[in-house]
This record gives sequence, structure tokens and C-alpha cells, in this order.
Amino acid sequence: MGKKFICGGEKYVIGGPKEDTIALPIFPAGLPDTITIERDSLFRKTSFHVSLVCIGKIIEKQNVSTPNFQDKIVADFCEFTQKNNVDLLRYRDEFRFAFQNERKAIIAMCDVSNLESFFMHVNQKYGLSIEYPPTHVTLYTLQPDKGIFLTDSGDIEKLTKLISNPGIVLQ
Repeated sequence: MGKKFICGGEKYVIGGPKEDTIALPIFPAGLPDTITIERDSLFRKTSFHVSLVCIGKIIEKQNVSTPNFQDKIVADFCEFTQKNNVDLLRYRDEFRFAFQNERKAIIAMCDVSNLESFFMHVNQKYGLSIEYPPTHVTLYTLQPDKGIFLTDSGDIEKLTKLISNPGIVLQ
């Protein structure tokens, strides 16, 4: 994910293939270079983040027609984070194997502070029904640094399966 900092600081970025995802860069250490799962060797990503608000996917899934919606959501997020710290709280001991077409990935689920309150605010302000996203970190991918968008429980159900911890210690 490219780094274009937002909110007047160096904590949150906007990026992704279409520059429409608000993310929190994180820095897990000590991960093995590769992990083998289901006969595939997956490679450790070169950088890590938690996708916080996948604006493009929200527009697509909610059929949003609000003009300049992306700019408005970024402004709302920046205003929200002035009073509410949105940060990684903990990694859960929940690992998933994600797959979509030729893409494969290993993700670790995590908890993020105050993000649910932000989505409640957005839903109320714009009359939407955005589901709280399944917060996670993509650790390994089959194709270098090519993750899979997992933005709601339907994506988790259809595009992932629970796996045992593949020998990863996250701190």
C-alpha cells in the first residue's frame, strides 16, 4: 500500500490500488520470510497495515451516490480521530487463509479501538448500513504484496477459512 499520510500527521494513510482505503500502518517483527500452506509457499509482505475504511468498497456495496463521498469520509475520519484514538489494540489468536481467484493470503485478525464508533457515525450521517469491518492484517501473500479485500462478514465467510496458527508470534 502506497503511503500518502492524511489527517495532518504520520499515523494514518490513504492508499490501495485505487487510493481509496484509509489504513493504519503497523510494524510486526520477527516473521519468517515464507510460510507453506496447502502446498503453496506464501511470502511475507514488505509492509503491513490494517485497512480501517475501504471507501471504494463502501461506495460499491452500499451504492453510494453522494458527491465527493471519498473526500467527505476522509474529512470525517480526520475530524473523528482528533478526539478518538483509532489504533491497534491487539492481535487475536485467529488466523485465516484467504483465497480469491489466483490470489492467496494468510491474515491475522485484530482489534482496533474506536473504529466501531466511527462507522456508527458514518451510518447515521449518510443514512447507510455499513457493517463493522473484519479488522485484520495480511501477513503473507502468494503473489508479492497482493492482498484480498475483506470488508464484511460475507467476505470472511466466502473468501477465508480458519486455520491453526502457522507458527507466527505477533506482538
